[in-house]
Amino acid sequence: MLGEGIQGLKKDLDSILAKKDGEALLHYSESYKDSNMYYLTGFLAPDPFIYLKKVDREPLILVNTMEFPRAKKEAQVKEVQSYEEYGYSKIVKSAPDPNVGFAKFLASAVKKELGQKTAICVPPNFSAAAADSLRNERLTIKPMFDIIEKARETKENHELEAVKETQVIVEEATKKIIDFIAEADVDSKGTLVFREDGKKQPLTVGKIKALFGHYFIEKEIVTEQPLIVACGPRGADPHYDGEPKDLLKANQPVILDIPPRHLRSRYWSDMTRTVVKGKASKAIKKMFETVLETKNAAMDAIHAGVLGSEMQLLCFKILEKAGYETVRGGKQITKGYTHGLGHGVGLEIHEGPRMSEFYPFPLEERNVVTVEPGLYDPEIGGVRIEDIVEVTKKGCNNFTKMEICLEI
Repeated sequence: MLGEGIQGLKKDLDSILAKKDGEALLHYSESYKDSNMYYLTGFLAPDPFIYLKKVDREPLILVNTMEFPRAKKEAQVKEVQSYEEYGYSKIVKSAPDPNVGFAKFLASAVKKELGQKTAICVPPNFSAAAADSLRNERLTIKPMFDIIEKARETKENHELEAVKETQVIVEEATKKIIDFIAEADVDSKGTLVFREDGKKQPLTVGKIKALFGHYFIEKEIVTEQPLIVACGPRGADPHYDGEPKDLLKANQPVILDIPPRHLRSRYWSDMTRTVVKGKASKAIKKMFETVLETKNAAMDAIHAGVLGSEMQLLCFKILEKAGYETVRGGKQITKGYTHGLGHGVGLEIHEGPRMSEFYPFPLEERNVVTVEPGLYDPEIGGVRIEDIVEVTKKGCNNFTKMEICLEI
């Protein structure tokens, strides 16, 4: 996290805490899997450590003795202290159980740094045992939703560049894969085939995912979320990611949904393209044209201040006018438009803000969101097109440069 990020984060956290009547923030977690802790500190550690921040004051992290030297060098938080400076060994050894001892140590350190009368916000998944220990010391603990997560929604320049960098690699890989599919032959049963070691082999979902994987490894990209490669009717399930042995068929839609993370920056991107090797049916062509029209209309409508629910409503109107069912009003459907328009992307693949019927909150400048309308029919398959954009004051900045083409 760069200097501009730290200053922006400090301002965001102070503002968000003030709105929630909080005077301080406490977080206790590791930072490899916990995106919030990494965002707050810029420090990667496999073991939990402590983050403390009072409004209008610089944050502080407390780490164990082993991590202390590295944290001093790598953390983007100016003040780093060792557990031992707060009597860790003495407190833990005095308790009947190490877990109880650590809870007492946590309470002691928090009390010393934040004060007994301070309203301390913690994430909703904060340990109940730790919260009990803090309250036993008469500290005021307030579990709160969307404090760190809300700060993360507004991206700093280096975060925008990190998402762009990941997206460039996504597009390079996807273009290669689509070209590979386009160059495949078709056997007598309509199955796509390719040559490997001089022999013709059926083109499977497993092969496509392996090609993505090999390319991504070379570019420091990891795929912690399933790559979706879904052909034909099975693509009617938006989150069916494809079994390795599934065959790719000619004249059927193939959904390629690629959500990878950059190993170095830790930022994700997300893109979906739907292609047909050969000739698409009239029904698929109509679905594709309608989805593309919807995506383009949404891109034209996005700007800072528009509600996420308004964006979804726009999609409902376009798709329903074209004769397709939607999930408007909680309607349960198996055919048509079955999901939200998009979601935030950053240190997590799914984060705020959302563009759904249930998100009556405005998008803000520097939000990064996907725009991904889709249509699905269990008899013939699905069509989804997804770009990733930065919300701006008057519109959006599309990070996705890859062309959109159905038949290949």
